[in-house]
Amino acid sequence: MAGEKSLFGGVKWVFIDLDDTLWDFSANSDVALQKLYRNFDIISGYYPEYEEFDESYHLKNSELWDLYHHGHIEQEYLKLERFRWLLVRKGYESDDVDVLSAAMNEWYLEELSRCRELVDGAIDLLESLSKRYLIGVLSNGFADVQYRKLQTSGLWRYVQRMVVSDEIGVQKPDRRIFDYALSEVGAEADEVIMIGDNPDADIYGAKSAGWRTIYFNRKGRSSVSVADVEVASLSDVKAYL
Repeated sequence: MAGEKSLFGGVKWVFIDLDDTLWDFSANSDVALQKLYRNFDIISGYYPEYEEFDESYHLKNSELWDLYHHGHIEQEYLKLERFRWLLVRKGYESDDVDVLSAAMNEWYLEELSRCRELVDGAIDLLESLSKRYLIGVLSNGFADVQYRKLQTSGLWRYVQRMVVSDEIGVQKPDRRIFDYALSEVGAEADEVIMIGDNPDADIYGAKSAGWRTIYFNRKGRSSVSVADVEVASLSDVKAYL
């Protein structure tokens, strides 16, 4: 145990990704999408089976978020296109497609921000870390939604600083957001560690800025060779910090 903890000697700040690391985005998004499907009759008209709607949405949303992470599209395009595409691909041709898509997105985000499901072990880990470290959240999400998630889920009481990409116009894995986080908390790179579930945005991004990292491989993806430590559950993190 002592040898494991010595990997991260000198750490003062622990920055943690929010979605699917602490706050269970996958589970909460499923709840919000099911409500959206029931609330907008036009969706079920084009997608009689919810499973097709769900699969199509996640396919397009993942594609758009990857482009957004790397600065190839703007936030507003992502929000509009993920629902517009679902309608257009099924033949919806009305002039109000952008207005309807924007309404769907606004409704979905509002429902999403009310959801409270956390990743297993999130509170236990934060309780443990808060006794020894300062805790930050570093997220690529939309600022208004991310702050509401922290409030409604009760995570806020553990967090000393939150850095959200769209507040500064830079997304993970760009090292500038990690450098910005350091400047905000007055720390050096060797005093900070990043915990996250996204190999590209969280782990490679943090390593490019000189941070130490713990890769939370929650979904059993391929290992990430640059990560200092890889864990399968949040409870495993406590062996190192």
